[in-house]
Amino acid sequence: MNIYLISNNLVLNGLDYESILSVDEKRKNRPLSIEGENLAKNLKNQFSCDEVYSSSFASSLATAKYFIMENNNFININEDLNDVKIGEMNRHNIKMLRYMQDKNFDYKYNNGESLNDAKKRMVTYINKIIKKGIRDVIIFTHKRAIMAYLLNYCDVGYNLEEHLILSYKDKVIIDDTENSVDIIKLSIRDEKIEDINYLEI
Repeated sequence: MNIYLISNNLVLNGLDYESILSVDEKRKNRPLSIEGENLAKNLKNQFSCDEVYSSSFASSLATAKYFIMENNNFININEDLNDVKIGEMNRHNIKMLRYMQDKNFDYKYNNGESLNDAKKRMVTYINKIIKKGIRDVIIFTHKRAIMAYLLNYCDVGYNLEEHLILSYKDKVIIDDTENSVDIIKLSIRDEKIEDINYLEI
């Protein structure tokens, strides 16, 4: 069984919300950029799958839609696959939050989530998918959510800038590099993860 965790990071910038929305609501509704849409179209030509799962974020659903158009599948949407919730920033910012969370996996803002909180829900839900034993599954989610999930299986390290690096069997799986897309392949046998790889496209 193979599970592909995919985060399409090319979202639209330059949005000015005239209504009052929380930072989490803005992130959830943020659409893909034109480049993100083109990337999503190209991804569907590189993967085949038997089931498609997605977070409830607009960017994930916009990427997932191309995988069901040709295969007559449907998208299984679950908020347990959503990005790590920011919560109330007040005078803080997301950059500082991520720096603190990279050092302390229980750190969070009020009404937000820690990496350990996100890890728990991600592991629980993905384990349910694993138990189904489907051959090839694609999950459209988010880089921080993937990072939280991988904390359960990867070795933790830091680079010279003290940013978090996750490794599996001496392979770097996640670091602070900003990529257009992040794709993690989970190879599973007998309901256990046998290997984890970062895929370049």
